[in-house]
Amino acid sequence: MFQHWFTPASARRTLRRIRPAVENLHRLFRELELRRPLKIDSDERVDPLYFSMLDKLTRGLDELDREGLEAGELRQGMLDFPAYRDGRPVLLCWKVGESSVRFWHEPGQGFDRRRVDENDPWNDQE
Repeated sequence: MFQHWFTPASARRTLRRIRPAVENLHRLFRELELRRPLKIDSDERVDPLYFSMLDKLTRGLDELDREGLEAGELRQGMLDFPAYRDGRPVLLCWKVGESSVRFWHEPGQGFDRRRVDENDPWNDQE
């Protein structure tokens, strides 16, 4: 289970700090998709730049993990902030291009997002 719990306010503060890095990871992921070899024969050489980019992506995802965050659907630039709402774990979420953390969803249901209500009982711990 999660090590750190966010409230809408703490998720927004964290996003302000890490947003450029997440946007870079999103761009990097999309570029990797374009560069990914379709088929590699066992003796075919793969562009070293591809592996360098893959390494950067992996290190960036590890950093998000250390922050207590989950990269959701990278193709769409989704980022999840574990939260505790009304006595149960949920995920606050943000998507590249959005102005702030304004939505949440149940774990495993990232595309069924609901608008954050600041009056809901948000807790930063169980």
